Parts: sequence; C-alpha cells; structure tokens
Amino acid sequence: MSGVGIQVGASISPVDLPEVVRRAEGLGYSELWLAEDYFQLGGIASAAIALASTSTIPVGLGVVSGVVRHPAVTAMEFATLASTFPGRFMAGLGHGSPAWVRQMGLTPRSPIRSLREVTTAIRMLLDGETITESGEYFDFDGVSLDRAPPVLAPIYYGVQGPASLRLSGELADGTLLGWFSSPGSVVWARERIAEGEERSNRSGPHHVAALCLLSISKEDPNKASRKMATWAAGMLAAMAESPALKSSPEGEELGAVIREAGKDRLGEAIPLSLLRRFVAAGSPDDCATTVSSLLEAGADRVVLVPNPAGYRSTAAMVDQMVLAQTLLARKE
Repeated sequence: MSGVGIQVGASISPVDLPEVVRRAEGLGYSELWLAEDYFQLGGIASAAIALASTSTIPVGLGVVSGVVRHPAVTAMEFATLASTFPGRFMAGLGHGSPAWVRQMGLTPRSPIRSLREVTTAIRMLLDGETITESGEYFDFDGVSLDRAPPVLAPIYYGVQGPASLRLSGELADGTLLGWFSSPGSVVWARERIAEGEERSNRSGPHHVAALCLLSISKEDPNKASRKMATWAAGMLAAMAESPALKSSPEGEELGAVIREAGKDRLGEAIPLSLLRRFVAAGSPDDCATTVSSLLEAGADRVVLVPNPAGYRSTAAMVDQMVLAQTLLARKE
C-alpha cells in the first residue's frame, strides 16, 4: 500500500532514534514524521538526526508551535534542513498544545492571527526577502537569511479546527490531521481546506496526511484493540465534541455510545468495529481496513503512530513497525 508513513514520538529516547528511523526506511515506509513534544523531545533536532541517519525517506517535522520560537529562528532552522537535505524535509507548523504553550507563558491572543503572521514571515525569509516591520506578535528589523534554501521545503499545518483548516488551505502546502481521524472527519477537513484555498485563489495540490494510532497483533488482536480502547477512551470522548467528529457518521455513533454508557465506561463499551473507524487496532487485516478507509476518504497518506502508552521501548516500537509493514505490503 503506497502512501503510508510512520511517526516516532517522544516515547523513544533520542539515543535510539537513529536505529528506529533507519529501520523505518528499510521497511519501506513512504515517509517519517517526528513529533515535537515540549519538555520531552526537540522536533527540529530530532528531524536533523533522522535525516542524517537515513538516505532517501522524506522526513516531516510534525509539528512545532509557531509561537515558541521567533519566526526568523524557525525559518533559519527550516532553511538549514532544506538546504542540507534537498527534497527530503517537510516543515510543520501549528498552534502547539494549549497546555504546554500556557506553561511557557506564550499563549497568543489569537492563535489564528499569530499562525498567519508566523507563516507569512517564514515564507518571506525563505524566499530571500528582508523584513522590517512590527507585527502583532513579533518584530523584525532588517532581518534576512544569509542562506535561503535553493529548494523550498513544503510547509504543513498540524491543525484540526475549522478556522485553522481554512488557514491551512490558504497558506500551507499540506495538512497533518491529528490522532483519531476518521473517514468522515477527513472528508470534513478536506471541505474546510478547500474553502481556504478558494479564499486565496490557490490552485496547487494540497496534501493531507492523517495520523493514525496503531496497536497491531497477530496473536491476540482483540487484546490489542481493547488495550487501545482503554488507553484512548478519555481523549476519544473529548474529541467527540469536536466539529469534525460531530459532523461525521462515526462521530454520531460515538456520541450515542457515550450517552448510553457514559464517558467513564467508553473504553469497555465502545464496539471494536466503531473503534477501528478512529484507530488501526487489532489484526493486520483490521488495521489494513482502517488505513484503506482513510485513504479512500481523501487522505493522501496515512501516518501510523504506534500506541505511545503500550509500546515505550525501542524493541516494541520496531516490532509494531515490522507487523504494520507486513500488512501494508500485502495490500499493494
């Protein structure tokens, strides 16, 4: 199956990162994404390690908050990676986890306006322009990059709200949809992105990659599924109120289960057939069906995320990657 990548998160030690990313490349995944989880794992440094440790696989930074660094610093980092590894680096921007951003005292008055300002400045700098202006969030006094990259890296937004998705369609080259993307929410996100594209008269392709939590087992697929359900229940219950899920058929089904069983019992009450609309859990065939449904709904790629609660060791992460590669290879 083409268009299937893997994400490595903060559960993996940076010491083990070269081994894991080389294995991902050897298994044939289409791309590799690195998360920046604040106070745990630096995304830009991790992307540099991953790019230097591999030779062909595209590496995405998924994603850094636009407000935790000055846009000139972010542009400089993007330019360095894009110049050193031309055609392989995918930049990623987003709002950042509200809790983490709040801990650093960096919560913007308007997440939308701040992300627009940051993206515009980064693009200008990467295009070789000099900026002198006082923005709402950042100031520039004759700022330019000494080495603008010869090949620009695509900029992805890691966002999920309707206004942010429209902004992604307007300003970004692609969108990285978060955990618990379902077929219905992918369709809904594509519609919001298209509204942003229309607003800015953009006509180029806008690539959508959907993150998909993974818990795969040949020996005991039901146990793997229930383990995922128990771990994810709280977050899935919170996501049930999001515009993306409330407007989708599977979101309506999830809401019905929550109303009948209550949020506290969602992990044990959710039918596995419904769970698998949101995550790749169970047997290789179960997981292949979930991935196929996301691609058919409009995702250009699906990025598998081995369940961070259940697979914290490097060996366990690699085992999940190998099992998933086996099922994906069967689907080509």
